[in-house]
Amino acid sequence: MEDHHLVSIENLFHLKYLCLSGSITKLPEKIGELQYLQTLDVQGTSIKLLPSTITKLQRLAHLYVDGKTRFPGGVIGQMHSLEEMREYGAGSYELRKSLQEFSKLTKLRALEIIWNFDSHEHSEGIRRAEGYHSCVGTLISSCNLYNLYITNCSSHNMYLLSMDSWHPAAPCSLRKLCLEQCSICKVPHWMGSLRNLVLLKLQFVICLGPEDVEILGVIPCLLFLKLAIFGGTNGRITVHGRNGFRSLKYLYLSIDFCRTALEFQVGSMPKLEHVKLRIAVHKRECLNGASDLGIQHLSALSKVEVKINGNCRYDTNYNPTEDENDGAVRWVASAIRWVASAINGAIVTLPNCPTIRFKKMHVEECVHYDEECV
Repeated sequence: MEDHHLVSIENLFHLKYLCLSGSITKLPEKIGELQYLQTLDVQGTSIKLLPSTITKLQRLAHLYVDGKTRFPGGVIGQMHSLEEMREYGAGSYELRKSLQEFSKLTKLRALEIIWNFDSHEHSEGIRRAEGYHSCVGTLISSCNLYNLYITNCSSHNMYLLSMDSWHPAAPCSLRKLCLEQCSICKVPHWMGSLRNLVLLKLQFVICLGPEDVEILGVIPCLLFLKLAIFGGTNGRITVHGRNGFRSLKYLYLSIDFCRTALEFQVGSMPKLEHVKLRIAVHKRECLNGASDLGIQHLSALSKVEVKINGNCRYDTNYNPTEDENDGAVRWVASAIRWVASAINGAIVTLPNCPTIRFKKMHVEECVHYDEECV
């Protein structure tokens, strides 16, 4: 589809749904005459700027754009019927001002933000990131969002920022909160007060400490938790059995650096049905004393997936004692077999007879997490 195909589109007066694709570069000004339009999808087009007449679409509830799509100043705040927006791109000062306009939309329930902090100067990138974080904090405190998705598309994501200043209004209506490629220093205290939160995804938490685990554990309605972290305090992550994660059914945990042991204690996560773990093992010391991880304490478990990152080839028929060519290969294979055997042995006692799947990934470099997190 091309631009000329949209000539006289205003004649489709009763149109409720419009999805465009192809080499379209702009929307006609008269699109504002489609008074019954409820959904506008321009993702996958070459449209870079929406016309100001889009504010006339007073029934528009769902707007899907690309991260590169721009809005004229003041337009967003006038789209009073908007309930859902994907993928709003925040990459300049002007877009930061537009981000503040979302606070005026009382019907907005779902927002997907794509942001980019790239700058020639690192200090400038940090300033931009702090500015956007401040705007998001204001946004979730001033409107009734149910779902908030934020993806950092910067060339690197190591702007370590605190989320403590967000302070959502109480009671907060958030049900889904997903931060992709956003590095945060720690889990903020206010996250434990999200009484309606069902799904939470955090990528990346630099160091997951005992306090972070406790904050996440008190979220009462949390069913799905996906965490990507670098490591744990003093090389350990412990999930206690005392009153935490009482509703959780799905857990995905990715630990990127070695030397972090994971342990589920008796009574922990009593409703957990599916656990998916991604751990790094390059040699025996990387396990930091981990064996079966306490999988046998997850009493409701029905499915286990373990993805092991190593730097050698491995399969279930490999006997490391017979390989005399590469000592590192033998150690990694031995460690992986040990983990697999321990977990297999742990789950046989569980009442739901959970299925288990192991997958081996190849990683060239062993990265140890030796920092002590405060």
